[in-house]
Amino acid sequence: MEDIYIKILELARPYYEKGRVYDLDQIDWMIKQADRLADNLGLDKRILMPLVILHDVGYAFIQEHNPNIKDQESKRVHLEEGVKIARKILEQVNYDSELTEKIVYFVSVHDNWVFGDNQPYKDSKLLSLFNDLDFLYAQSSYEAFKYHGDSMGIPVEKMYDFWMNDEKLKRRPFCCPETKALFEDFMNQRKQEINKK
Repeated sequence: MEDIYIKILELARPYYEKGRVYDLDQIDWMIKQADRLADNLGLDKRILMPLVILHDVGYAFIQEHNPNIKDQESKRVHLEEGVKIARKILEQVNYDSELTEKIVYFVSVHDNWVFGDNQPYKDSKLLSLFNDLDFLYAQSSYEAFKYHGDSMGIPVEKMYDFWMNDEKLKRRPFCCPETKALFEDFMNQRKQEINKK
């Protein structure tokens, strides 16, 4: 990872330490996936990587450490606060001002799906990939599967059906074969783990 992204992550880390229980694990996972897929899809890492690193810093202002992932109020607060923090961090590292504006905009709309607005993901392939990765972390491990279920009061054994019927699959389809394949692979793994329990 480039030095500038390491600096951004260092400045974001204290916010994530105050945020959700899985935020740092999610960011680490998403960074690896974004770094790999951006090149394959011809996407601008100068926007994607800071977006991945900064998108959920606003959860530092939500008191609950595992809020319901579909709760509109916590989403609204974390978007509003996240924009302020993202801008502050990018200015602190003297990030390109034009790129900063794009990143801050994407931070401001990255969870608009919870309000029924799927247009930003249709307008931008970069944001569409980001949305895929943000979604896919929830299925990437049994622990992530459980954290997300716990946030909504859904037992882990019911999370397979929950994700297979999630509105994302219809309203924000996977942007590329690679992310769709990841989803299928993760869901197969989680189904096997649930069946063993």
